[in-house]
Amino acid sequence: MQEKKVLLNLIAVCLVTFSHVASAQEECGTGAEQQCSYESTQLCVADRAQPVMQVEIADTFAKRARGLMHREQLAEHQGMWFVYDSERPGYSGFWMHNTKIPLDIAYLDQNLRVVKTFTMQPCTSKNSRNCPSYRPNANYWSALEMNAGYFNEYDITVGTQLQQCKQQESNR
Repeated sequence: MQEKKVLLNLIAVCLVTFSHVASAQEECGTGAEQQCSYESTQLCVADRAQPVMQVEIADTFAKRARGLMHREQLAEHQGMWFVYDSERPGYSGFWMHNTKIPLDIAYLDQNLRVVKTFTMQPCTSKNSRNCPSYRPNANYWSALEMNAGYFNEYDITVGTQLQQCKQQESNR
């Protein structure tokens, strides 16, 4: 009987530990010490050949809230694609609280056409209320963030049509 109690207690501890680890992996936080795991995809400009953008997908509230906070750098053609389940109003924008690197942002309509772009600077204020919000004043379904200057360098402007690219297979 004692062995059965020990075994049941061990199973209970394992279940609690497993559920805690699983929920920690599912949720992202905005603290510098917290981690977040993103799937990725590739975006391309639809009507011209240029480098492929390798982007992490922020498609949950927690992933979008975390975004690119606390990152020290982004590789040249890397960024983050913030995807929503429904259309967002144009007064709903992005800010740069706890974001260390300057970024370009493109707000995209349902067809991935750029409706507005900004170059955003890091906000160094400890108080998030002191950080400006970059509002597109046009409804959007997603937003793409890349290193500052990227959109100018690759002529990504209002009206540019983006698309998801076919994933490049490696080791072929």
